[in-house]
Amino acid sequence: MPENLNLVEIASKHVLLQQSRKALKARCPFHKDDTTSLMITPQNNFFKCFGCGAEGGPIEFLMRIENKSRTEIVNGLAKQGFPL
Repeated sequence: MPENLNLVEIASKHVLLQQSRKALKARCPFHKDDTTSLMITPQNNFFKCFGCGAEGGPIEFLMRIENKSRTEIVNGLAKQGFPL
């Protein structure tokens, strides 16, 4: 996983993040969520939804939010100048 991809920056474009102890929480964009079941741990650059089970890093978040394959996401990031 590229270290220069910041999950908090990526996720904050799609969900409203709220501070919660050691993590950030939000309503999960991957399922109908009436609570804040999505947790993002900034120091690990990792997310986990306790509602639908979605989890991963920045690339997995982008794959789900954009409904694209890993290859499509990585190629798109490379075109944007991210060293992968």
